[in-house]
Amino acid sequence: MQLYATNSRSIVEIKSRTDDSFLMQVCGPTVYDGLHMGHAKTFVFFDVLARVISHSGQKVRFILNFTDIDENVFKKAEKEGLPFQRLAEKYCAKALDSLRTLNIVTPTCYPRASEYVQDSIEMIKKLIAKKMAYESNGNVFLEYGKLLDHGPVSGLKYERLMDLRFDSYHEKRGTVDFLLWYKCNGKPYWQSPWGSGRPAWHIQDAIMSSKNFGGLHDLHGGAIELVFPHHDFLECLGRAIESVSPYVSYWVHTCVLMIRGKKMSKSDGNVVYVDQILQKYSPEAIRVYFLSMNRESVVDFRIDELEKCEEAVKEIKLDLDRAKGSFSPPSNELLSLKDEFYQSVSSNMNISNALSIFFTMVKLVSKEGRGFQTLTEFMNVLGLEKLLA
Repeated sequence: MQLYATNSRSIVEIKSRTDDSFLMQVCGPTVYDGLHMGHAKTFVFFDVLARVISHSGQKVRFILNFTDIDENVFKKAEKEGLPFQRLAEKYCAKALDSLRTLNIVTPTCYPRASEYVQDSIEMIKKLIAKKMAYESNGNVFLEYGKLLDHGPVSGLKYERLMDLRFDSYHEKRGTVDFLLWYKCNGKPYWQSPWGSGRPAWHIQDAIMSSKNFGGLHDLHGGAIELVFPHHDFLECLGRAIESVSPYVSYWVHTCVLMIRGKKMSKSDGNVVYVDQILQKYSPEAIRVYFLSMNRESVVDFRIDELEKCEEAVKEIKLDLDRAKGSFSPPSNELLSLKDEFYQSVSSNMNISNALSIFFTMVKLVSKEGRGFQTLTEFMNVLGLEKLLA
């Protein structure tokens, strides 16, 4: 299949590095609050991507990682009087419940950063020994300039990266060098050869993929705001760890979901939570709502559009009920639509067009009384198999 990759800035043919499995990782939520609809939009897209790749005959191993070593987690835990692990566990469980309800079921692993602290320390020690990283005043930095002279995912030139990397660490050797180990005495902290501290954000994700995949992976995804600095730094760090270029073959991103013209963001308090929406709207309607969107377009969250999707789902369910006994072979028209459907999902994941074709197919099967089995195949690809429940 073909897909737009951010690092290539073009549509490329997606292939796995090995014949065994297609390996993909998606940056999951920071677990100090519930999933919001912006998260759900991203995760629905990658769930369908995994389904499309699986349908092509390739086994998929899919990591959706949770960040629980983060200041927002620690502050929320302190406010609630809980150990941070307890708070993280609560929100991990809520997130998994929301994912299952939305039929986002393709991830095969949900690692948490706090499970890999010792692995992070061991990897940082190796990077220092390879002279890719250095310690300064209890902090450890990766030496960016030894690996790259640009942003490998963002495409930003080094001069621009230097303009963007203003921070308070004056002891860094290079402006773009980034933290691997953060010195701190406030709890929680872990002991390391460089003193007490915590693994920094970028190495958390790199270690989770390294330990679960045993090395490289084929595709890494997330929302577009992660391109810089997180994904640029992840690619740089991966090259240092694995001694290979590129570290990830395909970096794939979704555009953000807006609300009232501003990016949906927990840190800004500008969110609509999935569990709130699920109290009023069906999981299938929410999923159809996201499937109808173009991944590469910024979209404003609109309740009126979600309500239209709910009505569409009710109508589709009625048509499916009428079509359930239609076991005769599909018509030529239906087979032609089937070809169009797979052409859409294989051509840069044009899911909105595939969804429209699926709706047309349901109407056709209901009208002709034949080809019902063909529909179940497409429901599985789109993650809409629960329409038959």
